[in-house]
Amino acid sequence: MLNKDKTKANGWRTFASFKKRSQVIDEYDLYFENKNFVKEKGVTVSAEFLERLNREFVKPGVFNSEYSICEAIIYPILSEVSAFNELIIWSHYKLEAPEVKLTGEPDYLFALSKRGDDDYDKAIVCVGEAKKDKFTDGWAQVSAEMVAAQKLNKNDDIPIYGIVTTGKLWEFAVLKGNIYTHNTLDYTVLKDLDTVLNILNWMFSEGKKNADILKNSLKV
Repeated sequence: MLNKDKTKANGWRTFASFKKRSQVIDEYDLYFENKNFVKEKGVTVSAEFLERLNREFVKPGVFNSEYSICEAIIYPILSEVSAFNELIIWSHYKLEAPEVKLTGEPDYLFALSKRGDDDYDKAIVCVGEAKKDKFTDGWAQVSAEMVAAQKLNKNDDIPIYGIVTTGKLWEFAVLKGNIYTHNTLDYTVLKDLDTVLNILNWMFSEGKKNADILKNSLKV
């Protein structure tokens, strides 16, 4: 990871240096639109998972700590659904795109494994926690991560998906080409758990398909 001084000196930007999504939109010449683009793909999760999640929802203090929210709510949900789609969760793993000089560590990346080892390939979904319910900060960082993933994959036509969540509330976006689309509707797991799981299953399914397209294109 580049330190702060070196990052600034060499023109690199960290994801955290962006404080508003509009900064990312302007700097990378993106077109922003609000549109409901997400779809649902039904997924059947285990009864044990649902019971465990419901226990966490009512556990005192679970939503008072960023770490407990990630460990008790966000990660289990992401892990449960991604397991159906052969995408690996890379937690706080370095993402760096030299083409646009962006660097940092997303809360979560979903990608293929490069060689079945401890390095990822074809990052396709970026997820960030809205710490202290600050969606503005969350989307600023995740949007920069989406740009970095797109440039690193070297194919602007392959969608990069973004998710920002408090654990309770989930929001979604997609970047394809220079079109950045934020889903107009948001969803809460306390009321819309099945919908959130189905959206994630659709998004991870599309992500796996797109990651495979990227990987296979290099073999041609």
